[in-house]
Amino acid sequence: MARIKKKKLLASLIVTQANELVESRYNLTLGEQRLIFTMISRIQPQDEDFKPYHISLHELADFLGINKNHIYADCKKITKKLLEKVVEIQEPGRLLQTHWVSSADYVDGTGVVMLTFDPLLKPYLLQLKGNFTSSKLEMLLSFKSQYTMRMYTLLKQYERLKEREIELQQLREILGIGKEQYKLYSNFRDRVLEPTKEELKLKADLYFEFDEIKYGRRVGAIRFRILSKKLIEVSSDEALANVVPITLDLPTLALEAKTSHLPYQLLLLVPEQHRAKKTVKAALEAFEKKHGSDYVKRNILYSNAKADKSYAGFLNNALKDDWGHDWELEQQEVSVKKKVMEIWERHGFGSQKEYDEYMYKK
Repeated sequence: MARIKKKKLLASLIVTQANELVESRYNLTLGEQRLIFTMISRIQPQDEDFKPYHISLHELADFLGINKNHIYADCKKITKKLLEKVVEIQEPGRLLQTHWVSSADYVDGTGVVMLTFDPLLKPYLLQLKGNFTSSKLEMLLSFKSQYTMRMYTLLKQYERLKEREIELQQLREILGIGKEQYKLYSNFRDRVLEPTKEELKLKADLYFEFDEIKYGRRVGAIRFRILSKKLIEVSSDEALANVVPITLDLPTLALEAKTSHLPYQLLLLVPEQHRAKKTVKAALEAFEKKHGSDYVKRNILYSNAKADKSYAGFLNNALKDDWGHDWELEQQEVSVKKKVMEIWERHGFGSQKEYDEYMYKK
């Protein structure tokens, strides 16, 4: 039960950064990025100042791959290194160089460390009104490469534009790649771009294809074509299993939806015994107005599949924290994998086991 609650809480956390910070230059390890993004996700929209953000040592050990037998000593060493890490934020006529974290406070017997952001980061993390990018923490933490984490936020920023062009040298600097790393473009492509593309395609709600822009004979820039994964058009059998067959005729249902300012297709998805409940209608109407029909649809389907006792209460919580988001991606991933497997087997390439070994041998 505790693990389920933790997962639901994690699914609701959002990492919001000013776009200047998204494009900033820094070199953090995968674990350090996970820690920083976790801290950012705990900032509330109404916060006017940074607070000490409590991170349990066990959570920190998971992020950083620390041996838990030496957790206290090792965490102190790593947070000390984090205090030295610099982020460079470029603005018109200004370059800000500052630290991510200004302090790490360990109190004996608590099992936590209290970390505080450097005050100079306030304009980029607090009271953001525009020109910012938001990402789900749970998705960021699922990535196994620090390059995927950075690339995801860079592309998320331009998702609506569907395209982003970045100078190769600028991209290397943003990703924290040193001058001595992947000197040849072919190494950079094979060790950074291609693995990042594949991990995003497997796990994220967007991925990319890219074109190489040449300056003479050398590659000087990358044009990313940003592809958003389509929402599931067909509901899963599991999600529809709890929907009682319709006994209302469609004109009546449409009239009922009209009086509550809801698309009748949404009410159609709700199990019939719950459609007339005022709490259900009010929640659907409020979140449809705020986030749109697709947002509401995936959370109705998630509730149909997962709610066991109080449907109305479960649906309300799902709508508040968008529990259906990652579930929808999982359903899509299963659907895509099923289609790939059908092609794989149709061409006589082998079994499910051989497919998995081929896909994950690296």
